[in-house]
Amino acid sequence: MKRNDLLFEKICSIQTEYRFILEKILDHVSPDDISDAILDEINLFWATRLEVIDLYLRNLSPTLDAYAFTGATFLDLEELEHYSFMLLGDIHILDDQAYIYANIVTKVKNPEFTQKMRKQIVNSIRSNLEILSKYGDYILILPLRSSKPEYRDLIVKNMNSVFLDLFKNPPASMEDYFASYKTIDDVCNGLRDDIPNALVLSDTNDISKPFRERLDIAQKDKSFSLSTDESAGFQFWRIVGGHLGQALDIILSCSIYKITPYIRYSVAFHYVLLLSQNFSEQKDIQPMFFKCRLARAIYVNFDTDRFKDVDFNDYCTVVKESNFYQDLLSSFPVHSSENVSSKEIIRVVREKLEIFYSLFDNGFIES
Repeated sequence: MKRNDLLFEKICSIQTEYRFILEKILDHVSPDDISDAILDEINLFWATRLEVIDLYLRNLSPTLDAYAFTGATFLDLEELEHYSFMLLGDIHILDDQAYIYANIVTKVKNPEFTQKMRKQIVNSIRSNLEILSKYGDYILILPLRSSKPEYRDLIVKNMNSVFLDLFKNPPASMEDYFASYKTIDDVCNGLRDDIPNALVLSDTNDISKPFRERLDIAQKDKSFSLSTDESAGFQFWRIVGGHLGQALDIILSCSIYKITPYIRYSVAFHYVLLLSQNFSEQKDIQPMFFKCRLARAIYVNFDTDRFKDVDFNDYCTVVKESNFYQDLLSSFPVHSSENVSSKEIIRVVREKLEIFYSLFDNGFIES
């Protein structure tokens, strides 16, 4: 048996163990809350398996394309998000947010923030259990962005460096930033002229409004806060730095394992795309950014209503037999794929999706 096969067997065993843990956990949680003891159980489960997960991810076959659903709380099965996800690549991984959030909640003091996070963890657990029970043959659940804890310091260092560069006169350190930027006026007056229009503060942030107004609205939303007593400057760092950190985390983790991020959350995608400009000299990861854009176009343009009555197993058979993914990739010449416009990506994706839909409309399978 090959090393990759042995590793995959171990990963499959971990999936079974995780399903058992989640089934036990669900008997002890309310619809919108979860105890610290259960959060510790989730943390311990993954922490003791990170080494083998890292080994498996580093040894994925180079002939297979892997995609990771990441940057979102959970894969929404009711909205059939797993259908569009399966259109791309050969290996499909759900980045387990329950583990990421469980690590965060125990360190945060703001009750409003932690309560919202705890509810999201419960939702994530329920979704994870359904995926493991119904779709475990197709989707792996792994803590992709937490598989190497030693990267935390590197991500924070780079996040803060990028954050400080947003200002006309970049502070020498975060300590200098917090000492100098305490009010909304401090932040707005200090930012480089090109920055306000490049920043998205949340998925409900109306970018047509003046930046000062957008920042004021975000500041009043206490669910953004880690504590109940923060300056406007600290909260600006918390919001924007948080988005930058998440994007850097996604880029670093996916580039290390040669996995393409499939990003549903518009804000996370925005910052990954924004930061991709900083990696323009690293030609080896440009295909990852291109495929990330391709994945986003698939997610946005996929018509889930067409598949409400289509069995998932039948659907996956058609995806494989139609060779949808390779046909889509072949529409973009390798040497120019990094530079193709968003308009062209959307045009081709819509065209290929219509052809794919026709396989079901024309009776390729029985609905």
